[in-house]
Amino acid sequence: MQFLLNEEQALIRQAAQALVRDHGASECVRRAFESPLGHDQDTWQALIDLGLAGLLVPEQSGGQGLGAVEMVLVFEALGAKLVPSPLLATAVLATSLLTRLPHLKARELSSLIASGRCRAAVARTDNNRAQFVLDAHTADALLIEHQGKLRLHRKRETGRFDGVEVERLHMMDQTRVLSHLQLHQDFDAFGIELAEGNQATHAFDHALDMGRLAVAAEAVGAAQSCLTRTSEYATQRVQFGRTIGSFQAVKHQLADMMVGVEAARSAVYYAAASANDDANSLSTMAALAKLEASEALTHASSRMIQLHGGIGFTWEHDAHLYFKRARATETIFGGNESLDERIARHIGLGDAA
Repeated sequence: MQFLLNEEQALIRQAAQALVRDHGASECVRRAFESPLGHDQDTWQALIDLGLAGLLVPEQSGGQGLGAVEMVLVFEALGAKLVPSPLLATAVLATSLLTRLPHLKARELSSLIASGRCRAAVARTDNNRAQFVLDAHTADALLIEHQGKLRLHRKRETGRFDGVEVERLHMMDQTRVLSHLQLHQDFDAFGIELAEGNQATHAFDHALDMGRLAVAAEAVGAAQSCLTRTSEYATQRVQFGRTIGSFQAVKHQLADMMVGVEAARSAVYYAAASANDDANSLSTMAALAKLEASEALTHASSRMIQLHGGIGFTWEHDAHLYFKRARATETIFGGNESLDERIARHIGLGDAA
C-alpha cells in the first residue's frame, strides 16, 4: 500500500489549497452560506475550472478518472475553511453512484457533471419522503432510490421537478444546505429508471461510503484549522503576565488536539489507500474514518471555543462554525452509533453479542 503522494497527487492538493486561499476567507464563506444558493457561484466555477466536478468521472466520460486518495486531498483542503459548494453532492455522491451503473443515461449524466453543466443530488426514500438530502435545492438532477428502483429526475424549465417537491431546510451547520423531498403519488410516471433491485442498492450504498470518506477528509481539514488557529492564539493571548500557551494545562489540551487530528488523518488516508487497493474494504474503512475524524473535530472545535475564552463564544469568531460543522458531521450519511455497529459486526463483535 502506497502512503507517499505521487507528483500528480501533490499537485492536486496544492491546487485545492490555492483555491481555498482565494475563496475560503471567513467573510467569503459567510456571504456564501447566507446567499439563496447556499454557496458562492464563483467558487463553484473555480472548482469546475480545476476539473474537480469530474474528479471521479472516468476519462472516457470527460472526467479526471481519479480515485479516493485524490478525493480525500481535495476535501481536506475544502474542509479547512468550511468552503460551501455542491461538490460533495455532485462530484462524490452522484458520480460514485452513476459510475456503478451501465445505463447509457448514467454515462451521459456523468459527462454533464464533469463539464460543470449539471449539479446533482442523491436521495433514498422512506414512505415517499427523503429527509436531509444534501444540496437538492440547487440540483439540476435528482437520483432517487424508491421502492427498490433508482430513478433519474431532471429539473424542468420552471425550476421544479415533476413528481417531487423540494423543501429547503435551515440547519445548525449553515455551511451545508439540506432539504426534505416529498414524492407525489404519480412519482413513478416521471423520470428515467436507471436500475433496480440489488444493482440500485449496491450503487447507492457505494455512493454513501464515498460520501462518508469525503466528509471524514473535510473533518480532518477542519480539525487541523481548529488546532492551528488555537495554537496561534495561545502564543498571543496574555494572561497573568504571560501567554496562555506557556501554561502546562493549555499545552496538554493542545497536545491532545494534535494527537486526535493526526490519528484522524491517518485513518482517512489509510481508508482512501485501502479503497484504491481493495474496493471491498471501502464500507468498513470509510465508516472507521468518519468516526475517527468526527470525534477529532468535535474535540478540537470544543477546545477551540474554550481556549479562545469569551471571544470564542461570539458570532463574529469562526469557532462556532467549526463546532456546528462537528455536530452535523456526527449525523450526516449515518449517525456515528450506526457506524460503530457496522465496524463491530465486521470484526465479529456483533455475532458475539
